[in-house]
Amino acid sequence: MSVLTRIIIWGGGLFISGIFLHSLQFKFTGHPTPEHIFTTLRDWSGIGLFFPAGPWIIGLGELAASILLIILPVIFVVTRKTSLIGPSQFLGALAAFGIMSGAITFHLFTPLGIETPVEWANGEPTAHSGALFYSACVTWVFAVLIMILRKDSVLRRG
Repeated sequence: MSVLTRIIIWGGGLFISGIFLHSLQFKFTGHPTPEHIFTTLRDWSGIGLFFPAGPWIIGLGELAASILLIILPVIFVVTRKTSLIGPSQFLGALAAFGIMSGAITFHLFTPLGIETPVEWANGEPTAHSGALFYSACVTWVFAVLIMILRKDSVLRRG
């Protein structure tokens, strides 16, 4: 495996995990930004599952993807079970791809929009940003690259 391939796989996995793990503090603590996002989707779709369960469901999926992308592969390196690294990272990237495909779709094709509130005062948004949308796009690209670069490790097993 070339150095560039390793950088893309491990660097991309670290980027995705960094984004996902950082977001958990907001999703799991009732921060107003995820509440706004998921209540907007609930009100638009009429699907009550979006809030309050949505942040928890997505957060757990992001946690699982992070474990598959970085934590388990590091354990596999330490325990010399290197044949399991590729399939683990492929599955983590697949989970990230699915989660981010949903995020991008909802940002583009619902009232959520690209810019979402990121700062709040007295329960009201005071600043909006497209950072969540753009980080979802970069995360999606890294997930696709990791799946492409790790596909052979999964195909060899099947």
